[in-house]
Amino acid sequence: MKAALNHKMKKPEEGDEDYSERKDTWRECDELDKIVGLLRGNTGIIFTNGDLGEIKKVIDAEAREAPAKVGAIAPDEVWIRAGPTGLDPKQTSFFQQLSIQTKIVKTQIEIVADKKIITQGMKIEATHAALLDKLKIRPFSYKMGIKKVYEDGSIFNPEILDITSEDILKRFQ
Repeated sequence: MKAALNHKMKKPEEGDEDYSERKDTWRECDELDKIVGLLRGNTGIIFTNGDLGEIKKVIDAEAREAPAKVGAIAPDEVWIRAGPTGLDPKQTSFFQQLSIQTKIVKTQIEIVADKKIITQGMKIEATHAALLDKLKIRPFSYKMGIKKVYEDGSIFNPEILDITSEDILKRFQ
């Protein structure tokens, strides 16, 4: 996208492959500079003629669950809940390393009490990730985040999408 927009902004010059196609239709687009400046890293662009608030609702609803990855920073805290795990008794060492009390019931490991194993903001360790993987727990979710809103040459922060008509009326009252 960035290369295409930069090409669109560049004035056609003789010798360009597409000079004959672009020479008559090219016009200066200063507003595209604002968009190119926002295209950093893993960024996508959504074009719409619809209601931006509705688009935000759709994006927010499309979260995907994700496993804990070693070395990543935890976005939320993670709890292991009390109850049966479905794991055989040979795997109690994982629980012992993390100081999680267990007992053996009907040839499977059962957790005695709820235990918080990951705190928000901490770096995820290999033992945490391995245990969560064995328990088939995918504690985190990832989704697209809206960085900026571009409309009619102006760039806004995404918080404007949360403003409703009622909010505006309250301000005027």
